[in-house]
Amino acid sequence: MLGRFINFLLVIPHTQYLKTVGTFGDMTAIFAFIAFLNIILTYGMETTYFNFIRKGYVPNQVYAIAQKCIIASTLIFSVIVLFFAEPCAAFLGFPGHVDFVYCCLIFLVFDTFSLLPFAKLRQEEKPLKFALIKLANIGVNVTLNYIFLAYTPEILKSYSQVTLILIANAAASIVSFALLSPLAFKINYAFDKKIFKEMLAYAWPLIFVGLAGIVNETLDRNLLTRLLPKEIGSYQNGIYGAFYKLTMVMTMFVQAYKFAAEPFFFKQKEDEDSLKKYADLMYWFVGVCSFIFIACMYFIDNLSHLLIHNKAFFEDKNGLYIVPILLLANLFLGVYYNLSVWYRLTNNTKIGAMIGIGGATVTIVGNIIFIPMFGFLACAWLTLIVYALMCVAAYVLGHRYFKVPYQVVKLLTLIGLAIGFWQINKSLHTDSLLFWQDFSIKLGLLSLFMLIIWLLQPKLKKA
Repeated sequence: MLGRFINFLLVIPHTQYLKTVGTFGDMTAIFAFIAFLNIILTYGMETTYFNFIRKGYVPNQVYAIAQKCIIASTLIFSVIVLFFAEPCAAFLGFPGHVDFVYCCLIFLVFDTFSLLPFAKLRQEEKPLKFALIKLANIGVNVTLNYIFLAYTPEILKSYSQVTLILIANAAASIVSFALLSPLAFKINYAFDKKIFKEMLAYAWPLIFVGLAGIVNETLDRNLLTRLLPKEIGSYQNGIYGAFYKLTMVMTMFVQAYKFAAEPFFFKQKEDEDSLKKYADLMYWFVGVCSFIFIACMYFIDNLSHLLIHNKAFFEDKNGLYIVPILLLANLFLGVYYNLSVWYRLTNNTKIGAMIGIGGATVTIVGNIIFIPMFGFLACAWLTLIVYALMCVAAYVLGHRYFKVPYQVVKLLTLIGLAIGFWQINKSLHTDSLLFWQDFSIKLGLLSLFMLIIWLLQPKLKKA
């Protein structure tokens, strides 16, 4: 969580030192595209690794098979990109900028090589080592971003600001891989074709799940620059990307939860109380996310001006308007992570792929129709709608195969109350009060909501 928070603070130098809102938009579009390639290059092997260990396979053998596959496929991908760098730059939306391609390729390759070593640290419950290496990566990235943008070295002044950011990311990826390299190449187990085929059979639907998820999360950033005139698209992408960053408190919690929860789900599968544990975990997840939603919305004005230093980002009033929509969208994304446990544990990844593809289809069609009319407002609303629909689909289908006793009424009550508490504070017009008066009212409302979460908590099972 600390590492992601430090990384999140990059929004400060990016909005302060990037010359235009459009430059921030171009950077946002590139990283959105990188997210797609991450899914393709890892092709579900992280979840496959956890699942096959749960099934009783030798952990080191499963790791060796998966890592060998990823290294081989990534190297093949790298050679292809190097041969077709110019067309890749054009496809990325930046013809002539092969420097973008080379930098992106460097950190894509080393991030991909590092994926399973990080997963192995999680599986072996070595959180300190995991966290320290992640922090090293983020520390290098943040430091170089700040130095390159605020005090650009003479040798780098010929490069664009976007290239400088990409170089910083590439350097950070190399550092984390170097720290993981003893683990990354600890793959001396014999390659078992039978296990490999079984792993691929489980993993390939997860590629579609992952791609569908990335379509829902990031495709809108690419479509904004392709469906709108270049300058307008880059500007809207800049506004959308910057204010999306203000939801990072929710995003960080959801991602940190996902990192910790996935191994937990697999390990608890055979426990006799596993279903109740999954349901209780969902309750507390929604409770915390609902609290985060209220806290973020109570202090969004202060937070936005603290993090976004360039006044140009505030010229479009819709920037702040989309924040609560995206906060709720990320809450539902987290709920979907919880609900999707059933198809991972019951080997029904094909059904999970169908849910993801259905959501991605709505996202693509909706964005193509509505972006030309409403710009990034369409992106925000579609993100929320799609995640909510995916939650409904995952719950209904999951109930047939894996009946987790989720307390749906309580979960919806918490989300509804969170929205209600936000609206109550808005109706009080506390901005006209003194700071301590305003803060006291907000703190009181937050405390009341925490009490409600406690009172509604699931009953503990009697011993």
